[in-house]
Amino acid sequence: MARLAMARSAGFRLLSSAVLLTVAAASITGCDDLVIGDRPPASPSVGATTEGGASATPSETPVPLPMLPERPAPGDGWTVFTDEQRLVSFELLEGWTVETIEDPGEGFDEGGLHFEVSNAEGQRLAQLHTRITPVSEECAPDAASPYVVLSSEPVDIPSTAEAEGSIAPRFVVRLAQGFRFFSSYGLTDVVGGADGAACVLKNTVQGPEHIGLYSFGDATELRALDPTQVGSRTESFATIAEAQKRFGQKGFDQIRRMIMSLQVAS
Repeated sequence: MARLAMARSAGFRLLSSAVLLTVAAASITGCDDLVIGDRPPASPSVGATTEGGASATPSETPVPLPMLPERPAPGDGWTVFTDEQRLVSFELLEGWTVETIEDPGEGFDEGGLHFEVSNAEGQRLAQLHTRITPVSEECAPDAASPYVVLSSEPVDIPSTAEAEGSIAPRFVVRLAQGFRFFSSYGLTDVVGGADGAACVLKNTVQGPEHIGLYSFGDATELRALDPTQVGSRTESFATIAEAQKRFGQKGFDQIRRMIMSLQVAS
């Protein structure tokens, strides 16, 4: 009996040694499909699993932003400005300059584009802004000012506006009546106000997500001032006829062409 037990013990040690050698050999050769007994090899998993049991999905690849295609040179004394990201582009006269606005102030989300266009004499003609922070405000009927539309022309630019009062994008020149007629020009996709009166006239267009609310004109909005207020950034006139004369000049036709030439990646 002692011999038999010793023989069995020796045989078990030999078998164990053989298994250990096999496992070691598999580890050395990098084999992952070792089968012990009737257990099948593990199926390759589709996604990794964390220690808590939740599936770990690979990080999503960022979706590239839309970009404008190359734009042909307009010629005839005009050139083309396109930002580095190729999100906006417009024509301007040779000799006019486009400068980045380093500090646009409040009212804008991060990542927006901010440019100012000036003529050869250094006079500011227009500003372009994207990612404007929309602000809603109450406008009491007795606080609204009458306004006049001097010009309104359709423009082929993207708009995602769906709110009440939304319209297809247009280039507009408008006057708001305060103690003088205050003017403003730019792009918009919303009517000014009911019955020809408004507290504020918006020169903004609701663009696609990567652009947000954007503006191209002399100001993002227009308000009429009373005699106690100062600080209008736009021109003012004593009469409507005086304003009509100003915006009927050839020099303003060049500004109109520049703003209406805007292209926005969508």
